[in-house]
Amino acid sequence: MGLNSSDAQRQPKSAKRELLCVTIGAALAKQLYPGDGHDAAAYTYCIHSAGDGGQTNGCLASDSPGVYQMAQPNCDNYDTSGVSSTSWSSSNSNSSSNSSQTSTSTSSNSHTPHHHPRPNKPIYMTTNRPSTSKTNIKPNLHIPTFSDAQSWQIISHLASQYGHVSHMGLLDRSHHFFINRSGTGALAYKLQDHVAIISGHPLCPPDLFTSVLDEFDLLRRFFGLRMVFMGAGDMFASYARQHRRWTTMQFGVERVVNPLANEVLSERAGKRLITQNKQLLSPVKGGVTLGVYMPRRSSSGQAEDPALEKELQALYDGWREQRNSSASAASPQPFITVYHLFEFAGLMIFVYARGPGGAVIGLAGLRWVGANQGYHLDPCIAGVGAPKGVSDLLAFAAMALLRELRVPYLSLGFEPLQRLGEVEGMAPPLERISRSLYDHFVRHWPVDGKKAYNDKFRPERELESGLYMVFPSALPGPRQLVAIAHMANISIRRFALTGYKSGGSKR
Repeated sequence: MGLNSSDAQRQPKSAKRELLCVTIGAALAKQLYPGDGHDAAAYTYCIHSAGDGGQTNGCLASDSPGVYQMAQPNCDNYDTSGVSSTSWSSSNSNSSSNSSQTSTSTSSNSHTPHHHPRPNKPIYMTTNRPSTSKTNIKPNLHIPTFSDAQSWQIISHLASQYGHVSHMGLLDRSHHFFINRSGTGALAYKLQDHVAIISGHPLCPPDLFTSVLDEFDLLRRFFGLRMVFMGAGDMFASYARQHRRWTTMQFGVERVVNPLANEVLSERAGKRLITQNKQLLSPVKGGVTLGVYMPRRSSSGQAEDPALEKELQALYDGWREQRNSSASAASPQPFITVYHLFEFAGLMIFVYARGPGGAVIGLAGLRWVGANQGYHLDPCIAGVGAPKGVSDLLAFAAMALLRELRVPYLSLGFEPLQRLGEVEGMAPPLERISRSLYDHFVRHWPVDGKKAYNDKFRPERELESGLYMVFPSALPGPRQLVAIAHMANISIRRFALTGYKSGGSKR
C-alpha cells in the first residue's frame, strides 16, 4: 500500500485543510495496523519492561563477528518475556554463583514497541562460572555464529530495554558482543588495532555498570586488549568520572525531535520543506509513494517479505558504496556505519519511498532505543538517481508516523561539535594537544553538514545531550587514537597529508 497526496485531495472542499503530517502519519499507521476500528489507542506505542536476571555465560568476541562463550549452556531455561523491571538489581547478579535456580515471573505488563515480535524460543541460561585462571579459560571457549539464537535473543532483549543512540553498531556485523554471566548486561564493541571500542554504555541498568565492566575487564586483559568508549551519553560519562576517575572528552551532541510538539509537523516552520513534500507526493508532479514495513520473523526465522528486505538492503548498500567512494567526494564520509538492516529485526521499523515506476528510491530506518523509550532515525537515505528531497520527505514521514503513534522521542543521531567540548581528567598540556588535533580534523572533514541537516527539523534544545569518548587512563594511547580514527572511517595517512598540505600553504 502506498501513500501520495491524492489521499488528501479526496477531502471535501469545505473541509478544513488537514496538516500533511496527519495525512501521512495516519496512512502509514494504518499500514502497520490494518483493520476496522483503527484509532490512536490501537497503535499507541508500548514500553518494554525489563527482564528478570537468569543465568548465562560470560562472552568475548573473536576476530570474526559473533560471541565468545565460556561454556556451553545447560538446560536450565528461562524465558525473558513477561517479567517485571523490578527484578533487575545488582544483588541478582552477585548471587548468580550461589544458586542454579531461575525464577520466572507472570507479570503481564511486558510489551514490545508497536507489538514487535518476541523471541520464539526460551532463552537458555546457566549458572556455571568459568575459571578465571589463564590456563582454564582458553580451552573452554565456544564461538557461536550469527545463527546462535540464544545469545542474540539476550542481546536483543537488553537492547530493547537499555539501547542508546550509540548502539547503532547492533546492525553492523563488524561489531562483537559481551554478555555477563548473569545475563543481565551486555556490551557492543568493535575490535580495531587490538583495542575494544565500546559503543556508548553497557546494555544494563546503571547500578550494574561496575559489575558488567569488571567482568569484561577480566576477559579483555586476558586477550591483551585496550579499551575505549565511543558515543557515551551524559549519564555514563558522569559515572566514568565519579566512580572510575576516567578521562572524558565531549566530541558531539545527540539532537532529538519531539514529534508530538514539532514546529515543522505543525507547519509553523519549514514551509519550503512542506511544499517540496507535497510536490513529491503529487501523482502529477513527483509520483512518489510511501510505505512502511515492520520486519517480522516466523518461528523458523523466515522474513515476512524477503523481496522487500532484499530491495531495501540493496538500496542501502549502493548508497553507502557511492557515498564512501573516493570518486564521489574529496574525502570519505566520517563516522559511517556498515549496516545489515535486518540483523535485529525486532527493533526496527522502515519507512520507504517508491518512484513512479515502482522501484524503491529511499528508506528511513527507525531503531527502538529503550533507554529513551523512543526511536533513532538512521539511516535516512535516497538512492542514486532519486528526485531531490526524498530523504527530507522520509524524515518528515518518520516524524509523522511517530506523532500518530504518540512517540515523543526521535533521535537524529550523532552531531559532531565544531570545537571539542568539555574535557575531564586530562592534564592541561595534553588537553591543548587534543583540542588542536580535533580542530585540525574538523577543518578537513565534512562534519558541519550534519548540523545544517538536523536544523531543518527543529530538534528540541532541552532534549539534547552530550556524546563523549571515554578513556580508562588520563592519557589516551596512540593505539587507542588510531583505532578510533579507523572506526570513524578516517585515514591516518590522508589526515596527515592534509595537515602537511595546509601547513605548507600557510608557509
